[in-house]
Amino acid sequence: MKGFKWIFLFTVLVNAVLIFSIYNSSHLDNTIAINLNSIQDGDIVFRESNSLIGTQFKMMSQHDKKFSHAGIIRKENGIAVVYHMANENGRSGLLKTNLNDFINTQVCRSYEIVRYPINDNDRSQLLNKIDLLLADQVHFDDEFLLNNQSYYCSELIANLMNEFSTIHIPYSQIGDYHYYAIDNLYYHLPIQIIQNSHEVKVN
Repeated sequence: MKGFKWIFLFTVLVNAVLIFSIYNSSHLDNTIAINLNSIQDGDIVFRESNSLIGTQFKMMSQHDKKFSHAGIIRKENGIAVVYHMANENGRSGLLKTNLNDFINTQVCRSYEIVRYPINDNDRSQLLNKIDLLLADQVHFDDEFLLNNQSYYCSELIANLMNEFSTIHIPYSQIGDYHYYAIDNLYYHLPIQIIQNSHEVKVN
């Protein structure tokens, strides 16, 4: 029995070491390598959030239930940041998040960066519009209605791309309710995929 006891304790210890090693390695490797040279101001990043509300947003897409959130990328002082409409972690409105944090594997399962056809002049106007929205402290649209001076994530991007790109983004419809789902921003649209990772490991 004593021999069995020591074998059992040794097995527990080995398993504990293995679990600790896996835990540490997963938490040390939860960021994604992004090539900043391939990214332009105005690119759009989609992510599949690993949260309940993210799953709910995905289900609103009628054609492709792949992503649940999106934002606009901008380079500032050599760092890629994402501007996105959200109500999370005690913050609400047009939020600014580092791109690496936005697609960190602790918060998302997959991501994709795309580019709309936008010329340099319209891209500059797009960035100016984001600055104006920040200055106006635009509110997050928790009623998910169109044309009420507040926005949810896909609504803001659809409005900006319809205004500044050469693509027209359609809306989705359920009965008399019109809305912009996440897949409206990319499904069957002539956009360029810059980078993606549909199989990001979840920690």
